[in-house]
Amino acid sequence: TETPPAQARAAGAGGRIIASPRARRVAAERGVDLAQVRGSGPNGRIIEKDVLAYLHARPPATPLARKVADEMGVSLTQVPVGEGRLTAEAVRQMADAARAQPPAAGQVVPMAGIRGIIAEHMAASAHTTAPVTLESRVDATELVALRERLKDALADDLGFAVGYNDLLALIVGRCLVEYPYMNVRLEEGGIRHLDEVHVGLAVDTERGLLVPVIRNADRMGLKELARTLRELVGRAREGRSLPDDLTGGTFTITNLGMYGVDAFTPIINLPECAILGVGRIRPEPVVVDGQVVVRQMMWLSLTFDHRLVDGAPAARFLQGIARYIENPYLLLA
Repeated sequence: TETPPAQARAAGAGGRIIASPRARRVAAERGVDLAQVRGSGPNGRIIEKDVLAYLHARPPATPLARKVADEMGVSLTQVPVGEGRLTAEAVRQMADAARAQPPAAGQVVPMAGIRGIIAEHMAASAHTTAPVTLESRVDATELVALRERLKDALADDLGFAVGYNDLLALIVGRCLVEYPYMNVRLEEGGIRHLDEVHVGLAVDTERGLLVPVIRNADRMGLKELARTLRELVGRAREGRSLPDDLTGGTFTITNLGMYGVDAFTPIINLPECAILGVGRIRPEPVVVDGQVVVRQMMWLSLTFDHRLVDGAPAARFLQGIARYIENPYLLLA
């Protein structure tokens, strides 16, 4: 059957779609264009069950359609459907249309879908937290050497090369246990100390910024964590994240090093306490034991909510991360 067009859609000022926060979150996580969803709330307001109903009503995609969507970076939930199943041809047509019709100069593109969610989330963080950013220059020479060894040693077992994000997530998971005052969130006017360590990694996708969450990262070995992170990132980039993939994080890592960025000021991912920004690794001359030598250096930027943590404890946490980066074999102890 053909999916009916959206009806009873509520629009606010400027034509902005009216939807509940939960509906917006689910839509962003599942790649749903709210403009296609019929709202059942007051005045046509879209609520969470409307988004879920929209997803449930869509016909299944053919195996070839899924393959083509993966290759072309198309979210299946946004592909128009006709009679029967969602086909590969429909996926190709949507991808071609998107490439053929980029926004014109001067055109105002509504901040709907995941872009709107990101905008609201970032503004809420900036306006409601007391953010402070600490920066530290760290010697990553041993981390680089360890990663090179692990790339070869674990490649046959894993089927892919261990990356820096795998090692950084392992380090952060360890440090959140050693410095538990960073694994907290503001809740009901108090500070809730969390029992579980769930580390998120900010990922750039075709649909925008997503943060897949590695659950219980502190309990994982490197191989398990690397496999888990690869699966999470893969699903996020393919637009098929599971509901639990993108929720429940207690700390976030954002790495812009691959873009040549040295240091930056990351924005806290509410309701978390802090976020770690990671810059590029590059050779630099430094003084070691009175001698100028070339070492692999990197910048870390820790933004934390000063309402929940003071500067000195946050600095100790950052020192702990730096210690593992400079002596990564401690992870194997």
